Amino acid sequence: MPLKNTSTRYGSVTRFFHWSIFALFVYQFLGANIMTRLGRDATAFGMDGNFYYNWHKSIGLVLLVLAIARFIWRKTTPLPRWDPSLTKPERAISARLETWLYVLMFALPLSGFLYVMAGGYGIKLFGLLALPNPIGKQPAWSGLVWTLHVVLAYAALIVIAWHVGLGIKKHVFEKSGLMNRMLPFRK
Repeated sequence: MPLKNTSTRYGSVTRFFHWSIFALFVYQFLGANIMTRLGRDATAFGMDGNFYYNWHKSIGLVLLVLAIARFIWRKTTPLPRWDPSLTKPERAISARLETWLYVLMFALPLSGFLYVMAGGYGIKLFGLLALPNPIGKQPAWSGLVWTLHVVLAYAALIVIAWHVGLGIKKHVFEKSGLMNRMLPFRK
């Protein structure tokens, strides 16, 4: 499989960014649901709330770095042509969804970072390295940014569901083979 996109398929680098970001978003949603429901001294799968919070914050920063790299790759590498099975309205929806996905890939980790820094919680990157707080504790911002982070997370669920739903509709129900362009290990 070529590294770069071709006129009809996505290349290995694009697929790596797509699926790694998707997998980490799934992890973030699952981890967030576990960490916010754990009691003070409770554990889930052998890990306490501190573990989940630290990993959630650390993975959020990894997602931000991947989003930046993906955006640069997207702007410097031509995309395949539109799949012929997509109608004009479906192309318009896909383009709009892509824009929203990119906005959310940046806004979610940034809002999370601002929340933990403004709240004075800090980030201990993967439990190893305490990152400096560039903004200092800002209690007035903390609640507002937390609310924004949660709203953006629910918005991401909706946008991702539309994106996946359109792909499944075309690939499974209309049997267009659309998803073969992005699925890993497909020739």
